[in-house]
Amino acid sequence: MKTILVLSDFSIRAAHATQYAIKLAQKIEANVLLCNVFLVPSTTPMASQIAWPMENYEELQQNSTNDLDKMVNNINNELDLDILMNGGFRPNIKYCSKVGFVADAISEIAKSHHVIMVVIGTHAKHGLGSFLMGDHARDIIEKADYPVLLIPEMAKGYDLKTIAFATDLSHTDTYVLHSLSGLAKHYYAEILLTHVADESIADQKVEPAAKIFLSMVSSKVNYPKIYYRPIRGNNVVTGLDWIAAHTDIDMLVMVHRKKGFFESLFQGSITQKMAGHLTKPLLVFPCSKVEDTMPVF
Repeated sequence: MKTILVLSDFSIRAAHATQYAIKLAQKIEANVLLCNVFLVPSTTPMASQIAWPMENYEELQQNSTNDLDKMVNNINNELDLDILMNGGFRPNIKYCSKVGFVADAISEIAKSHHVIMVVIGTHAKHGLGSFLMGDHARDIIEKADYPVLLIPEMAKGYDLKTIAFATDLSHTDTYVLHSLSGLAKHYYAEILLTHVADESIADQKVEPAAKIFLSMVSSKVNYPKIYYRPIRGNNVVTGLDWIAAHTDIDMLVMVHRKKGFFESLFQGSITQKMAGHLTKPLLVFPCSKVEDTMPVF
């Protein structure tokens, strides 16, 4: 059974992301696995220089498990009432508690479960440093070989009517689009393909590439509600900002393409920059050239 993995730190924004994930799971008929990842202070690099509270592993583990158990009980009670009143698919809600670094722990869990997506909550007041667990979301995106769904605290509504997919017109994006169309089918949602081109680039260079890409899409992706809209902007980030602010979309989708170490160190990827000021849910697919690595929604 396919599973949506939800990362929780028991905050309000994590609870909001959890509710979003549950609604999504009901729609695509998936189970939900809630996970809290914690670090034992003595294992952190700066532990020897800081006066940490005298909490041992067993206490931290028990606290995490107790909080998760209470959360899942509340969720199950609400879910039972919702199913009784409205019907529909009833996802199985489970939880796990792990010690370690967040990105590594999630990767380990994903290998032992049929995880098709990881969901985390964010807020955008202070850029990347304000993620659910500090900079851990950056590490999750960097190491993920599964889609990561970022839910900002200001995101409202659970329905998907229009999904915007920001593509660079790469042929591998057709694999992503094939997977994304599976998600869209559950909502009968439109997929708005958009390519942000620098204003300095002539149309003669962009249009042929767009035609080739759209031709591949029509031959490889069997979904009728796909549309294309080019965007001009000073750069990709401002162009995508414009899309999120001025078009009626319910989710933005991107592919995370890893760049050279020094370039990412000083500039960061487009995905990471976008994630720092989200207003809509952002679904990030890992860069892959292998079609069968993409999840089946």
